[in-house]
Amino acid sequence: MTFWTDAQLASIDRMLNPRSIAVVGATPRMQYGGRFLAAAMQASDRVNVYPVNPRYEEIQGVKSYASVTDLPEAPDVVGIVVPYHAVLDTLRESHAKGARSAIVISAGFSERGEEDRRELQLEMGRFARESEMRVSGPNCLGLANLKDDIWASASSRGAEGLSGPVGLVCQSGASAFGPFLTRAVDDGIGFSYIVSTGNEADLDFCDFARYLLDDDDTKVIAGFVEGFKDGRKFVELAKLAAERGKPIVLIKIGRSDLGSRAAGSHTAALTGVDTRYDAAFEQYGVIRVQDYDDLLQVSNMLARCQRPPNRGVAVVSHSGGISSLTADMCGQAGLDLPPLSDHARDGINGILKGFGWAANPSDVTGFANSNDFPEIMSFMAEDDQVGTLVVASAGADAQAAQVIAQRDGSNKPIAFLWTGTRGSRFGAAHAATGRYPGFLRSGQTRSRDSIPE
Repeated sequence: MTFWTDAQLASIDRMLNPRSIAVVGATPRMQYGGRFLAAAMQASDRVNVYPVNPRYEEIQGVKSYASVTDLPEAPDVVGIVVPYHAVLDTLRESHAKGARSAIVISAGFSERGEEDRRELQLEMGRFARESEMRVSGPNCLGLANLKDDIWASASSRGAEGLSGPVGLVCQSGASAFGPFLTRAVDDGIGFSYIVSTGNEADLDFCDFARYLLDDDDTKVIAGFVEGFKDGRKFVELAKLAAERGKPIVLIKIGRSDLGSRAAGSHTAALTGVDTRYDAAFEQYGVIRVQDYDDLLQVSNMLARCQRPPNRGVAVVSHSGGISSLTADMCGQAGLDLPPLSDHARDGINGILKGFGWAANPSDVTGFANSNDFPEIMSFMAEDDQVGTLVVASAGADAQAAQVIAQRDGSNKPIAFLWTGTRGSRFGAAHAATGRYPGFLRSGQTRSRDSIPE
């Protein structure tokens, strides 16, 4: 079965990489229509932006048009911010004009739990598929192309974010442009695209993720998913991602009855049986995480790390307690911490001279903040049974530079488990600019799949 067509992917491409945007329902007020227009206008030197509202001749300093029909060109994407009952007519008019795609911000559809609203959403989906003018939404906040700094979003946050290797697709727009974006900015994690899919009358998480599989600038696909409309479609996506070596990292709502009920009332998504999803994730290598920070940090680590040659993990820290706790968390997650070879153990003991202990995990005391630390890391990372090195510390700039140099000179990834505070002025600053190969905070358990293989 073919789930994706060339025409569908071309429509998504126009949506994510537009050269013209129409905003139907644009207003001078900084509500949804006004915010969408203001965000789009940030790229007005590269993108033609057309406000559409018959009540105004000019909005935010730009000529306003009475209808989509009156526009001087067929827009690549139409942002729709009108009452729910006017959405279908706007879609039909946009299609007649030659528009290639649409983003429906308007709410009031299946999430209301009313049969007539559900039918209206189904009709919208049928129209999108039959016309091949594909639709994101309704009840979404839009999307952003951070590679080219083009924002087609009604978020109240505004057009601010870093470009990077993670493609983020969320059914929840408030999560996409809220905690995910704000935390990513704080941690220096960059996105290629941010997409909110809302109720998914037409395009869904799998469709956008399938597009991102073809995007060379997207190294990891991160998702916040309340439910999948078609489990077979997701399995096919996961297979393709595994074949191409592009990780998918997900928060999947529905581990509890309460979460499932909340998801149903939010976007009317089908949460399904959670254990079945876990089985599919395990079979096809999809990484399931539990919170916002996990999703961002694991995705960023996978995007920036090389593929390790084996599953062995080595842990080194300045603290016996931290190294033991880290090893314990790794063990609970099913990760393998092999014993160090005699060569590595004897080499590290020769540096420690009776302090700490050389093992896996290793407590190297103050040598973690010394000129000897690069040699210690090399002994551990170059051990044949080690595929990934974890450095658990809160070192200063000198240590940050040493870890980066180790990463750059090795064919094995390094995950840095930061044990200091967010506000540190030293090593955390390097992590916040994405220079660390991995930036994980202490006290968070990773699944075995968090270490790439």
